[in-house]
Amino acid sequence: MRFKNKVAAVLLAATLIPSAVFAKGSTIITLGSDLRESQKSEMLREMNADENTEIIEVTNKEEYQYLGDILTSKEIGNKALSAAKINFKDKGYGLEINLSPNIRIVTAEAIKNALNTVGVEDAEIYVTAPGKVSGTAALTGILKAYEANTGKNLSEDLKKVANEELVVQTKLSEEVGDDKANDIIYQIKDAMAENMPKNESEVRNIIQNVTNNYNINLTESQENKLVSLFNNMKNADVDWNRVADTAKKYKDKAGAFLNSPEGEKAVEDTKNILEKIIDFIVSLFK
Repeated sequence: MRFKNKVAAVLLAATLIPSAVFAKGSTIITLGSDLRESQKSEMLREMNADENTEIIEVTNKEEYQYLGDILTSKEIGNKALSAAKINFKDKGYGLEINLSPNIRIVTAEAIKNALNTVGVEDAEIYVTAPGKVSGTAALTGILKAYEANTGKNLSEDLKKVANEELVVQTKLSEEVGDDKANDIIYQIKDAMAENMPKNESEVRNIIQNVTNNYNINLTESQENKLVSLFNNMKNADVDWNRVADTAKKYKDKAGAFLNSPEGEKAVEDTKNILEKIIDFIVSLFK
């Protein structure tokens, strides 16, 4: 059923026919199948759905399919409640990830890294939910939208390793900070793309070298999770040439910022703050 220029009609259709699929276009919205009808309407309004928006559903069973080996049932939950809007863009646009305040744990960079692993590029993505959720299940819907838009079927191993990466980076971010976690993931990917490790032992060596460069002492659990992730990634159907290209762009962007007037000012401001802290501590002993 198609409606023209009537957002209200789109919302009504989503309410009456939860599994409705609208005309295929460059925009896809994914809705958790356990959202109440009023919540689905709320999500569609929030994401400005129109008659050209394709709507697909994501089930809790699908979430378990890709997250069941890396998260507990308590962490996954028993309902699919996340929603996402994916606008597919022209080549060269890049990935723009925005999260609503209700996505409380997953970071935009973690989603971007996972999408980079599977080869999703050139899209504007917004992730939301009607209430507070971790956001770990959002990737399942985004990948399903990518397959629907392109007609390509991503391998199951690739989808699983992308979800594992999302979870591992999210947890690492909570422990060492977003920036460090993001840098570590990019650097490990870059090192693997340059010289692919032959076995798990070589994967561990790469991870230890990268984290040592950042002066980070990982716990045994943290290191083992990274080793598991990248060993699985090594054996998955990853386009390492493209991954290396993305990692290089990230490093070039970071380097350009640090060498820019804004970057130099940021470094100088940080130095000034540290100096003030040191002066304050010294004053306590005078």
